[in-house]
Amino acid sequence: MAVDPATGKVTETLRFDDFPVLAKLTRWGIDAHMGLLFGLANQIVLALISVPLIGMLFWGYRMWWLRRPTRATGPRAGRAPARGAWRRVPGNIMAPLVAVAAVLAYYLPLFGLPLVCFLLGDLVVAAVRRRKELAR
Repeated sequence: MAVDPATGKVTETLRFDDFPVLAKLTRWGIDAHMGLLFGLANQIVLALISVPLIGMLFWGYRMWWLRRPTRATGPRAGRAPARGAWRRVPGNIMAPLVAVAAVLAYYLPLFGLPLVCFLLGDLVVAAVRRRKELAR
């Protein structure tokens, strides 16, 4: 609704039936995500989805903890790839990956901002390590 602030009179009303298709889909997606769309059935489905996700988070951290580099006895399966390993990835594979990541980062800021922060942090770590090696 649009209300004239001077008179308090409703000047225009936009009903859900008048929404464009994408606006309706967005509204339905938000309602489904919040558990409002189909009542209790929707909330049960969301709970059934969230329990395995929480379990995957827990077991993922547990697996890392058991295989972390400080406790590995044989080959270090939990170690990260060597620094600069991404440079060996062929360009025809790396270019689409970078393009997809850039598009996702633009349209999903909560994906893009942590990704940029991680990359900046990685660059800082690399610079500090490089200075330490040069000092030796």
